[in-house]
Amino acid sequence: MIIDFHSHNFPDVIAPRAIAGMCRALEGRATACADGTLSNHLDHMDHAGIDKAVLCQIATKPTQFGVLMRTAEAIRAGELGERAQRKLIPFPSVHPDDPELMAHLEEIAAKGFKGIKFHPYYQDFLLDDPARWPMFRKIADLGLVVECHCGLDLGYPTRFDACGPKEVATLLRNVPGLTFVAAHLGGCSGYGPHATDELLELGCYIDTSALARDFCRDEQLRLLNSWPTDRILFATDFPWNVYSESIRWVREFRDPADWDALFSGNACRLLGL
Repeated sequence: MIIDFHSHNFPDVIAPRAIAGMCRALEGRATACADGTLSNHLDHMDHAGIDKAVLCQIATKPTQFGVLMRTAEAIRAGELGERAQRKLIPFPSVHPDDPELMAHLEEIAAKGFKGIKFHPYYQDFLLDDPARWPMFRKIADLGLVVECHCGLDLGYPTRFDACGPKEVATLLRNVPGLTFVAAHLGGCSGYGPHATDELLELGCYIDTSALARDFCRDEQLRLLNSWPTDRILFATDFPWNVYSESIRWVREFRDPADWDALFSGNACRLLGL
């Protein structure tokens, strides 16, 4: 079994605009390998042998909770097709400035969703801001998994202040018990060698969804090779990485004895599958 712990798609009506806008922001630093629609995402999964994918939503405005939640519920209820219901695991999102933040977090947990997605640059907040820690304490108390963009974002190439390893470590030290997945190999890109190492003692998970694999390559490979097997999750950030290449990259640099845990076992444990 292969589970992608970090993927994206968009409603058909906005997918072309969303992909085009992000590609403009990336200015050639990365390109999409798909059109951003749900059906195209599922086709790519089928072709590559991906059994399930965590679908990461991002609320870029406080008002978006409702529409994102309805989409997540529709996927889970089968309203968007049997394939989507069977293969996608929605992680809803809330904006940290949502005036009904705590109630919406409770709603996510009460409706049985397993986790929640954040992107500090798109949502304009800092992980090490004490004003945000009550939100994360609530998430920890509810038993939700956090999947969070960390480190360099190719669309924000000059910003390194919101969600690097230092900010993740500060958050985790102040919110014990939070299940936190630091995307993009712990956010190592753009930071010095061994910047992520302090996350080990804090029980942090990392995922393998590195985009700029030629940037900080030595550090990325060190982490891919050495991070504890029970704390690393296969992920792609689809549609920004090709599934077959992502699978090959992990298999090339990780011992085959680790593949079952990395590709699905750890994800199954976190998701209760």
